[in-house]
Parts: sequence; C-alpha cells; structure tokens
Amino acid sequence: MGRDTRRSRLVIVALLIVAFTLITLDYKTGRSATGARGVVHSALGGIEDGVTAVTRPIGRTASSLTHPNRYHNRADRLAQDNARLRRQIADDGQVTRMSKELSDLRLVADKGQYTIVPAKVIAVGDVTGTDWTVTINAGRDDGVVVDKTVLNADGLVGTVSSVTAHTAVVRLACDPGSRIGARLERTQLLGAVAGGQGPSTLTFTLYDASFRVQKGDRLVTFGSLDYVAGVPIGEITKVTDVGGLSRTAEVRPYAHVGTLDLVGVVVSKPPTDPGDRLLTPRPVPQPAPAATPAPALTPAVGTASAPASQNPAASPAVGAGPGGTG
Repeated sequence: MGRDTRRSRLVIVALLIVAFTLITLDYKTGRSATGARGVVHSALGGIEDGVTAVTRPIGRTASSLTHPNRYHNRADRLAQDNARLRRQIADDGQVTRMSKELSDLRLVADKGQYTIVPAKVIAVGDVTGTDWTVTINAGRDDGVVVDKTVLNADGLVGTVSSVTAHTAVVRLACDPGSRIGARLERTQLLGAVAGGQGPSTLTFTLYDASFRVQKGDRLVTFGSLDYVAGVPIGEITKVTDVGGLSRTAEVRPYAHVGTLDLVGVVVSKPPTDPGDRLLTPRPVPQPAPAATPAPALTPAVGTASAPASQNPAASPAVGAGPGGTG
C-alpha cells in the first residue's frame, strides 16, 4: 500500500515536470515548436481543436445566461450613439438654416437702413380667425416696445401689440384688427391694408377712388409715427371694387405665416425713406426678335422684262403731243 502511494506521487511529480516543461517550450517557441513539444502538439492538437469547437458555443451560451444584461447594455449604448449622431446632424442642419435666415434678414435691414432686434418665434397664438398672433423671444430688455414694425426676409410680418421683459406678442398683418398704411409702387398712391381674410390674403383700400388699381401692383408700408416705411407688404392679385368712394383689392402677402421662424423688430427708423428699394427688381422684358424679311423674287431663267417702249400703256401714242394729234 505504501509503495502504491509512493508510486502515485512519483507519477504526479513526473506529470507536473512534463507540464511545466511544455509550458516553457510553448512560451519560448510558440505553436511552431519542434521536438518533444511539436510531437505532443501534433498528437494532441486535433483533439484540442475539436474540444474547443464543441465547447466554445456552450461557453458563450452559458456566459449569456449568467450575464443576461451584457448584450442588452451594448445594444442600448449603440442606440444612444445613433440617436446622438442623428441629433448632431439635425442640429448642424438647423444651424445652417438659421445662419442663412439671419444673413437674409441682415441684408434686408441694411438695404432699408433699419436698426433691428433679431428674434425667434417661440409660440403661436389662437389662429381660429379672431386672433392671429405669435410670441417672440425678445422684449423690453432688448429695446422692443409696443407698435414697432416686425418683418422677416420676405417682408412685413406685423406689429408689436404687447411686451414683457423678455418676450413680445406680435399681431400679424392678417389679424382682423390689423390695419397698416400702404403705398403703391407704380403710382405712389396711398391706402391701407387690413386683415380678416385668412393668412394668405390681405385687403387693400385705395383712399382716392379717382385712380385705378391694377393686378400685379406691389405695396410697401408708407410709415407713420409707430412703424417704418418701405417694408414690402405684398402684390395685388384681384381688384374687388371699382366704384364708390374707394377702390379695394385683394393682396397676396410676401411673408408666409405658416413658416415664420426668425423675425426682426425694427427699433429705429432709417434716416430717409427707403422708398421701393426693398422690393425685388422686376425682370426686364426681352425685346421681341426682329422679323426676317422675305427673300426677293428673281425672274425665271429665259424670261426678260419688256422694255418700256414696247408697253403701250407706259408710252404715249405716236404723234401725240401736248396739244392733241399732229
């Protein structure tokens, strides 16, 4: 019994020595080792690969069962990264769009020599037809006061109706209670535009009925103590009243209520009336092409015109004179 125990110990020690030897050889020479390590690897390599191929899926399944949240957390991280990239792309597009709108607004202010306070529309009022207003993120602390003109890069938006320290309510030009003085571009005649016909139609009333209003005429503000002159309003699309004491017409406004975003509040008037400078120049009509003259007719070959002496209608009778026949 004692000999068996001693023999078992010797076998264990021998196996440990062989194991440490193989580990050392593998560390120094790698899998391409030759000699004893290569022989052992050649003999047992196939068995090792087979066991690994069988046990790897089992190990992965066991790992997923013992750590169920590992893959879910990774999926959540990927979803968060994707959402962050989408927000970044959207923010970049919005910054580009806002930059262009601000540049266009500054261009309008420079052409009209207006001093403006840029603001963003942050709320829309009741647009049921009785109250057309928007709220902007600029107020008394920014120099905004009641009755100041509000415009965007397209034209007139409305006037300021109420102000707080950091916000203001703008009554849109299409509001039923809005009435703003206007001037015709072509004739310089005065009138007023009023709302009440919806967001896409204004009503223009010409004060002097002895003059005519035509479709296609354009309007700008003529200014008052409260609002500035020269702001584009819109274009006449239809003359509705041609008789009575006044003439009225429908106007399509340049500013679109449904797409209002960046606006400017005019806090200081220009030194001079900008006139029609802010209106888009009308296209110059191209002259009609000149008509090509028809080619001259040539006589046919072999024919000749009869001389005048042979034409009895073109030559006087023989012997005829101023006093009669001779």
